[in-house]
Amino acid sequence: MDDFEEIYRTFQPDVFRFLMRMSGCDQHTAEELTQETFYQAFLSFGKFRGECSMRTWLFQIAKNVYGKYVRKEMRQRGIAEKQKEPVAQPPGVQLERREMLEILRRLIADLDEPARSVMQYRLYSETSYAEIARLLQIRPNTAAVIYNRTVVKLRKNMKERYGYEI
Repeated sequence: MDDFEEIYRTFQPDVFRFLMRMSGCDQHTAEELTQETFYQAFLSFGKFRGECSMRTWLFQIAKNVYGKYVRKEMRQRGIAEKQKEPVAQPPGVQLERREMLEILRRLIADLDEPARSVMQYRLYSETSYAEIARLLQIRPNTAAVIYNRTVVKLRKNMKERYGYEI
């Protein structure tokens, strides 16, 4: 139990930041999902084999918890509401940035695997290519190539569809 408390104290800030980014900076959701992540980690602690770092293992659990949350939200709100076209650029730089980040987050969520996972790990948790490679059972160079090609694709998509340059 003491070991897990130390893990919580050490990694809670990282997991929270990861989920803040995944949730589009929704603090309440990130807090709830962080708690759920550590609850799931506690239940699965005996299954941790040490094939990756503890941080990476927790991020994998957080990613799964977030995915479950999104699927539940989509069922509750209805898929149609989630797929609304973004409105014209609102006044104010902060609102425009928030909208751009939300669109980017949705585009990443719609990517095929392994591009989606590579992007989520790199952008939301700053996971190294080596760690991503271990998680996805690919080579580190493959993870880097997937990331770079996907960034180019996302930039093109953001500019052509939404008029944003990133």
